[in-house]
Amino acid sequence: MPRVRDPKRTRRKILEASYREFYRHGFQGGSINRIVDAAGITKGALFHHFSGKNELGYAVLDELMIPAIKNWWVEPLEKGADPLGTLRDILERFIKRVEGEVPETGFLFNGSPICNFAVEMSPLEEGFRKRLSEIYKIWSGCIGDALKRGQEKSIVRPDIEPTAEASFLVAIMEGSASVGKVEQDIEFLRSCIATARNHLDSLSASRTL
Repeated sequence: MPRVRDPKRTRRKILEASYREFYRHGFQGGSINRIVDAAGITKGALFHHFSGKNELGYAVLDELMIPAIKNWWVEPLEKGADPLGTLRDILERFIKRVEGEVPETGFLFNGSPICNFAVEMSPLEEGFRKRLSEIYKIWSGCIGDALKRGQEKSIVRPDIEPTAEASFLVAIMEGSASVGKVEQDIEFLRSCIATARNHLDSLSASRTL
């Protein structure tokens, strides 16, 4: 019986294999040969879906990393009634995920995939820089919007600047990822997350009473 073609499934397999390859080896060090082997496809199939390596990298950012940010940050913050509580929950969920990962393939060993792309490719290629800038805008934007809603509900201190606080929190996460990649020590990440949670506590409107 002939194999039924499923272009969407094939594209997804390519993207997931590419994500793992770029995460482990960097974009420039990533191997098309390893990607096609991991995806169980031919090079012809890969280049049917993507014109080249840059387009493949763009798609990893657009189709995998942006949805991941929306799943981890945007959607919980849009649904949550208390932005500070939701942010604490996200941080707790993050550290539990890292604790459960296989070190060599996870965050503790490889760092933040977004930060890795940003450090490596933003200075070299404008298409990557623009996409990464958009990812950071989505990420910090959803936090800033949630903090503004918290101010309107008298949950968040009225004297803080939500946009600046949001950028600061993203910087904490990405900075922790970069140094954590060097330290490869879960206690270091736990300490960073605990400090971030303490900072969130300081944003509570109850601190101004």
